[in-house]
Amino acid sequence: MRAFINLFLTLVLPISTISIVIAIIYYAMDFDITKALRLGTLTGVFAGIGFSLLMTSGLLLTRTIRAAVHRPQSKRKNNHASFQKTLSVANGPIDRQLMLLMDKELAFEVSLYAITDQHIGKISHEDRNKGSILIHTPKESISLAISPLTRHTSKMEIKANTDSKNVQRIITYLKAKERSFMDY
Repeated sequence: MRAFINLFLTLVLPISTISIVIAIIYYAMDFDITKALRLGTLTGVFAGIGFSLLMTSGLLLTRTIRAAVHRPQSKRKNNHASFQKTLSVANGPIDRQLMLLMDKELAFEVSLYAITDQHIGKISHEDRNKGSILIHTPKESISLAISPLTRHTSKMEIKANTDSKNVQRIITYLKAKERSFMDY
């Protein structure tokens, strides 16, 4: 709605001005100048508003169609596939660091949702101030430590006994949420 209003206000003034001038010239042929000014102004304003509404609707419709057609779907899938390749499972302890494009509080909340929504394990310790979460599963323990980098970015350190699918699921969930926030 905001895009419609901005585009409409951008178009209405020049179109109305042109419509008023054309209408005044048209009415000046048949009427005296004062009556032509009054009728031309009224007709030009209404014609300008109507034409601006139609023009704005048409332009926004073509923008959305063009954006839908030219959206690079294959590139997104390739990025996701290459990200999945970097998450290959390897046995042994893990100590990873991720940079997240969200602030510390949001990263902490999204991490909690990642754990609870996917039923990864039991959260045995969480500290919002320090940004630490400790998760226990039957086969492993995972430690998450979130610290701020800048005002709108944060760093997450993941430590686990083994590089398991649970760690991958947490990372994938966080990156998917980060991507959805960026698209918003």
